[in-house]
Amino acid sequence: MPPLALGGRAFPVIGCMRKTTIAIMCLLLLPLSLGAEDYQYQFFKEKDQKKHLPFSDYIPKVRLHYKTVPHYLEDYYELYGKKQYYNENTLRMNIARLTTALECKFRHPSEALVPVSTEEEYRKYRNLMFMHIHLLIMRSHMRIASRYDKRVIKFYNLDFAKEIAESLDIARTHYSAAIPHWEHAQRYARSASEIKLSTELGFMESERYRIIKGETDFGKIIGNYLSLLDRKKETLDAALAEAKK
Repeated sequence: MPPLALGGRAFPVIGCMRKTTIAIMCLLLLPLSLGAEDYQYQFFKEKDQKKHLPFSDYIPKVRLHYKTVPHYLEDYYELYGKKQYYNENTLRMNIARLTTALECKFRHPSEALVPVSTEEEYRKYRNLMFMHIHLLIMRSHMRIASRYDKRVIKFYNLDFAKEIAESLDIARTHYSAAIPHWEHAQRYARSASEIKLSTELGFMESERYRIIKGETDFGKIIGNYLSLLDRKKETLDAALAEAKK
């Protein structure tokens, strides 16, 4: 076959056709290469979900929701936290979370904070948790009260008698709010002590022991604070009455 003459140069016809065929094949394969996807990303397209379903999709969405949003008593208890430097807002938030915890049901025994083997052990676990949460709420109320309770009133403080009296009223409110929680803690400590076995809640077991033996008596402590508060109120009331004359 004679060569083609273009511009004074000769090109074989077969070579030209071969190059043209290769170019056409490259153009045809280009859309396929652009639409191709890496194997590890195949799960991200909805069209492939029926072919390649991730294992995580077998987990019900409700269970995933329960893992991220608190629902049970233990969930709210785990949100409790007191930093080294805390403020009143932190204490009030802890009170709100723990109060909500008391209104929630417990997790399944298999998901308790410590291993439980028998129904009796689980019953003691529940009583200890109730006792401990009431103690935490009580202590938070007392910490807030201590911020408003002026321990010593000196003669030069009487110029601010009205403001101090208002502060003492707030302290009384929180001392009074702490008393019912102490009484509930005592009741749950007695219920837990009726079950003659030990759990792995060692710190709570120690709290229970001190309450039962009378080594810890917050009722007496709060009562002393309220008695001192009454005396300070009398001093302030006398100063205010004197100022009105």
